[in-house]
Amino acid sequence: MAEADFWSWVSEEKRKLDTVLEGVEEVPDLLTYLEREIQVAKDAAFSLSIRGENGAEYWRGYADALEDLMKKIQRREVRA
Repeated sequence: MAEADFWSWVSEEKRKLDTVLEGVEEVPDLLTYLEREIQVAKDAAFSLSIRGENGAEYWRGYADALEDLMKKIQRREVRA
């Protein structure tokens, strides 16, 4: 492979990488993720209870467990 071909290939690969990275969203930190999951669980519990369907208790319990975990992390009671 000639040097010009090599640098052409590098340039093409860089363009591909840039295209992929444009579509990648930033990974949230743990507390942001937990807040989002808690809201999803609360919304699911509310929706199920309004419709009178089973499963609302599960989602309420899941939200409560996540809230407890988040509080422990914030108080630095959880260690890696």
